[in-house]
Amino acid sequence: MRPSPRTEDEELVSRASVGRILRAVGHRVHEVTSVTRCISRRRVVLARLADDSFVLLKWPDEDIDVDNDYETTMLGLLDELGLPAEVRAAIPRILAVDRETRVVVVDAIPPCLSLHDLLTNERLVPESHLRALARILASLHSSPVEGIRERHGDRMLGPPVPRDTIVSTREYANGCGLDFDEYLRSMQGLEPRFRELHDRWAPTSLIHFDLGGDNILFPAEPQGDALPVRLIDWELAGFGDPVYDVGFLVGQLFLGEMRRVRFTVGSADWLAPVQTNSRNLLNAYSDARAVSDEDMERLVQYAGIALLVHCTVRLQQIGALGRIGHLCLHFGKRFVQHPDVVSALLLGGPRRERRVG
Repeated sequence: MRPSPRTEDEELVSRASVGRILRAVGHRVHEVTSVTRCISRRRVVLARLADDSFVLLKWPDEDIDVDNDYETTMLGLLDELGLPAEVRAAIPRILAVDRETRVVVVDAIPPCLSLHDLLTNERLVPESHLRALARILASLHSSPVEGIRERHGDRMLGPPVPRDTIVSTREYANGCGLDFDEYLRSMQGLEPRFRELHDRWAPTSLIHFDLGGDNILFPAEPQGDALPVRLIDWELAGFGDPVYDVGFLVGQLFLGEMRRVRFTVGSADWLAPVQTNSRNLLNAYSDARAVSDEDMERLVQYAGIALLVHCTVRLQQIGALGRIGHLCLHFGKRFVQHPDVVSALLLGGPRRERRVG
């Protein structure tokens, strides 16, 4: 997580306050040497302890539901999956929950770069990072969930798009921003595709569901056999289509490049980094877990949905699409409408066959 610019509630997240919480939950080290506020909807701090270890403290999300325990539930489910040790090490563990403040204490790693940081600073993500990320996701998606899934029916997810895009007169009149009409027409044109995705969606795996750039961390100096990746923020996780995670991630790679470059008519220079990053990720994923042609088609459509979701967020937050929002709307539509064409474009040619043995 990145440091937060917000300064409110300084006493609540001070070294003394964090130390009191660690003592209350019986943490073995409760002397705090530094506290860094992290960018998040809820209050989150990264605390460095006297033994140079780190913990993350997460306060309840009061804007949504003070009784929300989704992340603790989902991280507990990950323990039930019996994941390989190196993969489980890439996912946070809950150390304790303070009953009085309802603060969750999670193990953490030293400050590191997020995928967002990498895509901001460099056009190419190190192949080793993407391969490690792909292996972790493939292992997570391949873990059987029968029995566990049935016990947690409230965590069944669906595609983050509606089956229909009919709006009432009131909804249309109060649409979010000046570009709402353009956005709505585009979404209504994609409605048949949205219905197809709903019909083809099968909750066969536990998925993260929010692999945004700030939720994927890469330690600057991995130690020992630790994988150079860590996945955080599991509040939205649940059971869904496994290739959604990968498609959403491809959408983030595409979005990162759009934030960096200025598009010019007839220029395709911007495409090469996206092709390289996507190819490295998808080839590594398909090495570890079979990806059919039908899976690849849905994966590309989910990448388009990631771009359309970004449009929605921009309209809700700033009331206009802006340059990035219009690009996301333009490319998002094409990803959803023409996944076969986009797949060849992103991968720069035929997808490599999955290795056997």
